[in-house]
Formats: sequence, structure tokens, C-alpha cells
Amino acid sequence: MARIEIGKHLVADTHVGGGRLIFKGSRILVSDVLELTQAGYTPEGIARQYRGLISPAAVREAVLLTRRGVVREVLTRTKTAA
Repeated sequence: MARIEIGKHLVADTHVGGGRLIFKGSRILVSDVLELTQAGYTPEGIARQYRGLISPAAVREAVLLTRRGVVREVLTRTKTAA
């Protein structure tokens, strides 16, 4: 797999991000953005945090495609010490 484009804003590329889903034109992992949405950040707030490297529309597309099951992005879970 070299490069697979998904929707308008997402891409999986073995040469960038190790084949994990990223936003086109960046090295920003979709899983990182999904974690921010789960923490309550808005798409506009996330776009501001990434200083315009991704757009609010790109964040919305990632959330929508994940919810619909079109893409499956695994969120990393932090391990806590017992």
C-alpha cells in the first residue's frame, strides 16, 4: 500500500505516519484529532490548535467517516499504573 485517499481530507500513506490515517498535506494523525473531539473540543478549536494545518471541515469529515464505520481509527489508550 503506497497511498489511499479517503474522502476529501483523509489519506493513509505508508511513507507518512507508517500507514496510519492522517490529514492530507500534514502529518497529523486522525486518531489524535479524534481524541480531542472525545475530550470535548470543537472542530474549530482543533483547527486553531493545529494552526490551520487542518480545517474544521476536515475534522468533521474524520468524525463522520469514523462514526459511519467507513474508516476505523484506533485510539491509543494510555496505561495507568495500578
